[in-house]
Amino acid sequence: MALHKYFLNADFLRDVFMRQIKDSGPPVDASFAKSLNTMTAMSLWYATVFVVIEGWQELKLADAKVDACLTDENHVNHLRLFRNQMFHYQEAYDNPKLIKFLGENDSDAETVTRWIRTTHAALGEAIEAAIQANLDGQRRPDTRVENTNQ
Repeated sequence: MALHKYFLNADFLRDVFMRQIKDSGPPVDASFAKSLNTMTAMSLWYATVFVVIEGWQELKLADAKVDACLTDENHVNHLRLFRNQMFHYQEAYDNPKLIKFLGENDSDAETVTRWIRTTHAALGEAIEAAIQANLDGQRRPDTRVENTNQ
């Protein structure tokens, strides 16, 4: 249940980001302030997704869809570094770890955007299914918990 709380935080921030994009209109038409708001919403969402990944790994949970997403250690590691930069004070105003996570060009950014959306959705489905199975008194066959200290 504790991991679900962190997923709800990430899901809330994803919704904030999606509303921000919708309200801002096309990027070329967005004001500087709206662009900063959108970047902040995206950054907070991405960072909280890593918190969920961290919990997933710490609990040693397994799910085919989630595990497939997490096999991309490059994305996972860059997201971890970005999360660290988001939540630990840095003197520099810019955010080079976000740029490292997003990549060097539009194609890289599209790839990582697909990855984080897919990972977010897979985590949500697996966590909610595991909770429901637990409430029903049974485990989902494709989700296992190796750590009994839940």
